[in-house]
Amino acid sequence: MNEFTVLREHGPEPTPLSEDVLAKARADLLTEIRAAAPTAADGPVRLRRRTALIAAAAAVLVTAGIVATGGDGSPPPPSAVGEPPVLVGFDMPTLPPELDPIPDGVTEPGFTAEPGWIAAVYRDADQRPGEQSSAIYVKTHRNRPSADGGRDTTYAGKPAVVERVEQAEPGFHSVSLTWERSSGQWITITGTGDFADEQALRSLADTLVDTDERVSLAISVAPAGWELYAFKDAGPDGAGAVTSLRDPRAPDRVLHVSTMLGLVPNYGEVVGGGPVPAVPVSVDGRPGELVHLADDRWMLQAPLPDGRAFQLQVPAGFTEQQVIELAEGVG
Repeated sequence: MNEFTVLREHGPEPTPLSEDVLAKARADLLTEIRAAAPTAADGPVRLRRRTALIAAAAAVLVTAGIVATGGDGSPPPPSAVGEPPVLVGFDMPTLPPELDPIPDGVTEPGFTAEPGWIAAVYRDADQRPGEQSSAIYVKTHRNRPSADGGRDTTYAGKPAVVERVEQAEPGFHSVSLTWERSSGQWITITGTGDFADEQALRSLADTLVDTDERVSLAISVAPAGWELYAFKDAGPDGAGAVTSLRDPRAPDRVLHVSTMLGLVPNYGEVVGGGPVPAVPVSVDGRPGELVHLADDRWMLQAPLPDGRAFQLQVPAGFTEQQVIELAEGVG
């Protein structure tokens, strides 16, 4: 057992592949293409081997027939897939309570989420190769989490459960404490390595304070009834953040927003197996590009106020105006 076991037990469940998941892979590819694109002063750029492999796989996955267009080259109107969904205001969930102060030896938190939970991850700031990391995970659950195999106890006068993982070879140790911190707010705090100690974990739990902060890549407009599906923080350069929403009544219907360092050149030529028409649109007064794919899905890119860009991927059944309205809710 190793750290992947903790991620498996306390982290995201594996997600079946779907067209929307493949679309997200294409978004990651576009980010790499954008990062590797040469400037006029540069010579030819050799894409990293990973990029080349992704590109080859994506080319196989997204090859499609010719996209029918109107006489003016504009994308076709959406096909009839029932009535377009109703868009409403959407509140992103608040982040988990934060450790105050942050213990020595760990980083500022990063965040990740999937249906039903959101987690702050305080990573080992001094991890050495071959050694188990000492990290802290603070996870907020929407519903009471399963605690099979745990030991019943109390924390702050409330029922709680302690779970342990002990492994000698290779060395891996973790302790988790779960309790209902407030009505409807279930918390699991997990320590690994040096923090895999119940008393130390209880002391850390004593330092948790609420926060009003929300995930950094927010979506403020969404179809009625949709929920947060997944979230991933951006890298140090600000690219690579992903926020996904889905329809719980039709889990294969997912929309994704991802950040990029800048707009992708020749957008219509590199998405959806291209070339497909990329129609200029205005998103909060900033110039963007909209692509309508043959299977009625939409892809849109536009700048963010801070100089980065984002890409929005929307499943079938939305109108062009709704896609733009969704994009104007990204921030």
